[in-house]
Amino acid sequence: MNRKTTWLMLAAMAAAGCGTTGSLGTAADRLDNSAHRFYEEVYRDRAARHSTNDAAMLAEATRDFSRAVDRSRSRDDLRPSFDRVAERYHHLRRQVDAPDTRYGDGDLAFERVTEAYLDVDRALNYPDSREHD
Repeated sequence: MNRKTTWLMLAAMAAAGCGTTGSLGTAADRLDNSAHRFYEEVYRDRAARHSTNDAAMLAEATRDFSRAVDRSRSRDDLRPSFDRVAERYHHLRRQVDAPDTRYGDGDLAFERVTEAYLDVDRALNYPDSREHD
């Protein structure tokens, strides 16, 4: 399955509400895909070149975390990997939120990263909670 097909499937799942209460593995995959999509958008936007490295580091951290989840490690074993994701995410979030920063299509892509990040945080840190629509 190619990246575009995977992205479309994940978008459809999120629209149906599956991404919010899904498993940690599903949430980690969604975060990985959305972080890579954001990196691609930032990379294409020459005005945002200063953030390309930060977006790449977030994408790398999400890929590592997703792979760790796939190896079925315990939640405690996953925390250092998620902490790395969180550090990269919040660093980039501060840049995206800066008043003089515009990413064009990357702004929407980062909103998707934020939604996926929050889903992973809930799935990892509050696995017994359920969201009700």
